[in-house]
Amino acid sequence: MRSLLKGTVGALTIALATWTAGNAAAQCVELDAAAVDVPFTTEMAADANAVYLSVVGGDTPTPNDCGLLASNDPALWMGWGGPLDVDNASIGEGPGTRNFVTIGGTRYARGIGTHSDATFGFDLSGGNYERFMAYVGMDDEKDAGAAGAGDSCGFGGTSEFTVSVDGSVVFESGLVTGMSGADNVAPVLVDVDVTGASDLEIAITGGDDGIGCDHAAIGDPKLLSSSTAVDPAGKTTTTWSTLKQR
Repeated sequence: MRSLLKGTVGALTIALATWTAGNAAAQCVELDAAAVDVPFTTEMAADANAVYLSVVGGDTPTPNDCGLLASNDPALWMGWGGPLDVDNASIGEGPGTRNFVTIGGTRYARGIGTHSDATFGFDLSGGNYERFMAYVGMDDEKDAGAAGAGDSCGFGGTSEFTVSVDGSVVFESGLVTGMSGADNVAPVLVDVDVTGASDLEIAITGGDDGIGCDHAAIGDPKLLSSSTAVDPAGKTTTTWSTLKQR
């Protein structure tokens, strides 16, 4: 559940959204309208019982309480198009041109949009978290034709995602592409154990073709505690983020 207080920054309308998440009110600076219409077929709603990862920086707006804010240098949060000044939005074509985070035809209520190369570090100390879950991939805003926004990049970009816990690599996506033929590519599920961990790092690098058009995205990036962590094979409890058909 959320309430909105609207305002205008540049050419886009944004909204200060209050989410009920992790038993605390999360204040997010949200897009109210996207710069372009990125098609999608499903939506993933926010999980009211999770603590979400958040990155937002720059002077306007200032960092807020949308979730667990990245603790490393904001200059490392994106390889192009910064600062990351809006929560739950794609990188777009830079400030004032953000879109809703969409990967493989799924739009995410909560997510991080960036551009390769990027690194996010999160301090998990004292959080009593047990699992980190997310979906990673290339944002559909760079996909061609009916699969995306019809951007001139065409191929949708490429990136690799690596997740480390306390300095040890626990997940590697391999090369992720934005498109396969004329179709967009489904996101890759990340599900790692963070029990007792102090540090979580997500690193995103470009593919072997440089970083051009590499609009990377992390959908539904959340931390679950013992009361909310579930077996992803079941997906039956109310604590799992729900998919709803458009």
